[in-house]
Amino acid sequence: MLEQLLIRNFALFEEITVAFSAGLSVLTGETGAGKSLVVDAMAFLCGGKADKDLIRLGSDKAYVEGAFQVEGNAEVAEVLSALEIEAEEGLLVISRELNRSGRNICRISGLPVPLTLLRQVTEALVDIHGQHEHQSLLQENRHLHYLDSFGGAEHQDLIQSVRADYEIYRQLNREYQDALASAQAREEQLALLRLKDKELEAAKLEPGEDAALEQSRDLLRHAGKIKGALDGARTALYEGGAEGDSAWTLTKQAQQLMENIASLDPRFQEIAERVRSAYYELEELGHDLHALSAGIDTDGSRLEQVEERLDLLRKLGRKYGATADEMLSTWQDIREKIKHLETLEETLDELTLTLEQRKAQYQRSAQALSVSRKSQAKRLEKLIEAHLKELNMARSAFQVSVQPDPRRFSITGVDEVRMLIAPNLGEDFKPLAKIASGGELSRLMLAMKAITAQTNAVPTMVFDEIDTGISGITAQVIARKLWDIARFRQVICVSHLHQIAAMASTQMEVEKVEHAGRTQTIIHNLDEAERVASLAVMLGGAQAQQRSGTQHAQALLDEAASYRGTHPLASNQDE
Repeated sequence: MLEQLLIRNFALFEEITVAFSAGLSVLTGETGAGKSLVVDAMAFLCGGKADKDLIRLGSDKAYVEGAFQVEGNAEVAEVLSALEIEAEEGLLVISRELNRSGRNICRISGLPVPLTLLRQVTEALVDIHGQHEHQSLLQENRHLHYLDSFGGAEHQDLIQSVRADYEIYRQLNREYQDALASAQAREEQLALLRLKDKELEAAKLEPGEDAALEQSRDLLRHAGKIKGALDGARTALYEGGAEGDSAWTLTKQAQQLMENIASLDPRFQEIAERVRSAYYELEELGHDLHALSAGIDTDGSRLEQVEERLDLLRKLGRKYGATADEMLSTWQDIREKIKHLETLEETLDELTLTLEQRKAQYQRSAQALSVSRKSQAKRLEKLIEAHLKELNMARSAFQVSVQPDPRRFSITGVDEVRMLIAPNLGEDFKPLAKIASGGELSRLMLAMKAITAQTNAVPTMVFDEIDTGISGITAQVIARKLWDIARFRQVICVSHLHQIAAMASTQMEVEKVEHAGRTQTIIHNLDEAERVASLAVMLGGAQAQQRSGTQHAQALLDEAASYRGTHPLASNQDE
């Protein structure tokens, strides 16, 4: 639940810290004092719309911080765990700052987070119903959501099954449509791909062939020069010339001379061995030079063949890749595409069958969800009517229409859900938007919240002007309904009705004051005596000055305390 709210430079608030407790906290005060600004600050903290006009005049930024006790709340713990966020000793601190440039800074446990993440966390912590929130009942596209949120764990499982089956079908259908589009152009694609395959197959490409050919071409272009150099080197080293013996012959002579004296000194022996090695190395060099020279092709026809091959590779390269390796890779891709297109008909048949099976599975899940929704609708109708009877709408009949449409195919199923009302006996059911007044909508919304109070996982509910258009006996019933909700969830409520103020376990007075030439809003908790005085004022200005007004106020508080005593907070709440 929300333990503390810090508001700084927000609208008429300069800086204020408000402590909240379990049960029902009611904010009261004169019209225009700023009661609803507290709700606005909470909405801002929870990721609501940020308007720079909310920043207090003369300040650079507005700041709101909330401290939430989340220990023991499994639903919130699951959300935090998924986001890898820790609550120190069960306390989670969330803040949001808005500066005049429009920049938002959001933090959870001191860590900067995006606004979307802040919203994800606060949705599990606070449920806010502002002055116009009940108007959402007029939006029929929201009625399905209201009905589904009423369902229990089994109903939620059915919703998830429909969602999962829908996503699987949608993915398969996407694959089918892609395959179908390919099939329509199949023959043309196959003809083109087969032509490319034939061209690459005829080329008989080899990996790294282009680099080897370029090297061969360079050798063939300089074959004469290379052969002359090899033959000349062999002659000089091994055969000798007109000017004298070869290096090999002279080295052989040096070897014989050194071997004659090798035994006389180890140094001579070492040199003799080195000369011997040089002799044998020269002999091998001669053989190698001869072999290399013999392998040099000076025939121009071979060079012509290499040039033609390289020219073919260059032409193919413009279409299939810069190198032989890239062209071979392209060829492999072409063959895979040909194989895919050749088996496309079979693939389409398989996809069609699978798609029909998945559609049938979706329809079964959607049908099961429809049955559950109709069952939930009947339960909700009875519960709503029972609450409306208590809320002075005894002659009103409420209906939740669930109409499956076999042609409909969506992630939420095949149902169209509409909430209808017959506010007077004997009248036909009509859409809420056509006949429900503001007061009736407020009571409908309160009835829904009272019904879901024990199952709703959100620990804090905030109501702003839920008592719009209500007075008299109905106001007393609404006060009790709010307490009934507060037994299971922390409730923070803005109200102008004395019946609701009296029912509060904590009453806070909001007032506008002037300080240092500036207007600001302050909030303070009322003690028992102050509550009596406040209620006397709410009962009527003239009466407030009379003893009877005070007595009436005290009687209201006593009666409310008695109701709270006989309807205590649930075990998960501490007053």
